[in-house]
Amino acid sequence: MQFKFSFIVGISLLVAAMQSADALACQSCMDQGWNSTYNGYCNNQNWGWYGARKNVTSVEEARRDFVEYYAGTDVKVGRIVEKAGYFEAEILDKGNKLVDRVIIHKRSGRIRSIR
Repeated sequence: MQFKFSFIVGISLLVAAMQSADALACQSCMDQGWNSTYNGYCNNQNWGWYGARKNVTSVEEARRDFVEYYAGTDVKVGRIVEKAGYFEAEILDKGNKLVDRVIIHKRSGRIRSIR
């Protein structure tokens, strides 16, 4: 009986340690600026919103995700157009000049440049 209890406690501690290590690894790669192109992507279950598979069902949701993606930069999100499988947005500089055209996939929420 004591062996079962010790085994369960040991497994629980191991799982907790692994989850903590993943969170620290993700924060570490973020602190060092790794994969900054993807604004938060880190190759484990604690990565930021970029890799989180989520549906984007409206222009408002797409705008919210684009604004969050480009937070802290000198660009802004312009016009957004809904297409069959994605939303397409214009990315503008301070002078309203087009600097990029990006899409966000409706089923996965992944963002990428198409320009």
